[in-house]
Order: sequence, then C-alpha cells, then structure tokens
Amino acid sequence: MTVNTILFDLDGTLYSNDCGLWQAIGTRISAYMRERMGFSSEEEKEIRSNYLRTYGTTLNGLQIHYDVDPDDYLSYVHDVPMEQYLSPDPNLHDLLEKLPQSKWIFTNADYNHADRVMTTLGVQNLFSGVIDIRALDYICKPRIEAYQKAMKLANTRIPRRQFSQIAEFG
Repeated sequence: MTVNTILFDLDGTLYSNDCGLWQAIGTRISAYMRERMGFSSEEEKEIRSNYLRTYGTTLNGLQIHYDVDPDDYLSYVHDVPMEQYLSPDPNLHDLLEKLPQSKWIFTNADYNHADRVMTTLGVQNLFSGVIDIRALDYICKPRIEAYQKAMKLANTRIPRRQFSQIAEFG
C-alpha cells in the first residue's frame, strides 16, 4: 500500500510538550472557566477532567452542558504569546519538506491556532491544509467520526481492514 497523505496532530506533535505552550493553553482554559463561567478552581478542575474523559475536549462538554460560544472560547484559550514558547524550527521544516506525501494538520484546535503554530515554526507552506475543530463540525478526536471526516476532507482513504484496526484503537 502506498501512503500518499499524512495527517499530523498539531499540539505536542509539531512541537514538544515540554515547551510550555500546551500548559499555557491549559491555564487559559482554567481562567476561562473561572472568569467567564464563574466556576471555582475546584469545580473547574473536576469539570475539565470529566469533560476530557467523556467528550474528548473541555469545549465539547461546555457546549453540551452550558451552550458555550465556541468562537469566544477558542479565541480566549488560544490567546497566548506564541513566540514565548515556539521559534522557527529548520530541522522540522527540512524533515517535513522531504516527505513526498500530502501533509495535513488534523487538530481539535481551530484554524487560527494551527496557523499561528505553523507560522511560528516556519512550516506553514508545507501543509496542504488544516482540518480543524470547525471543519469537523466540533466532532473531535478521539471519536472515530472525526477521523472519517478528516480523511474525507483530505481526500484520502485507507483499506477497510486497517480502518477497523484504527476504530478499535480509538
């Protein structure tokens, strides 16, 4: 089988989790829940943990239970000084450039965040597109429907046998 498309996760894949960006976003998620929604620190920690386990993202749980505006949430939580955590990565650029396959970002974040990450890393010109939470109609990873929709958006497919293995893993 020839692989002609690669879907890349964004956060913690294109850059290391150790850089602090994901922790800064987590801090912003907590602040959103306390400042915009009025939860105590204890409540927000418990709710976030529960929503991550149950729905895959805090946003999905907040949309279901509190009808949170996703645009407001995504704008707020991703409002971090990117350059404080990331810088151009020539090694990543060279590695990605050598891959002959079509490359797509597949993320539970929004396009704006993905674009800021890719631009800061200096790799934005190497991707065919971004499949973000909006393109997925807010169905997020790890739900199998998110993968099915991402593959359709990237105009790719995998054999049924392998897809069933992915479904079992998810």
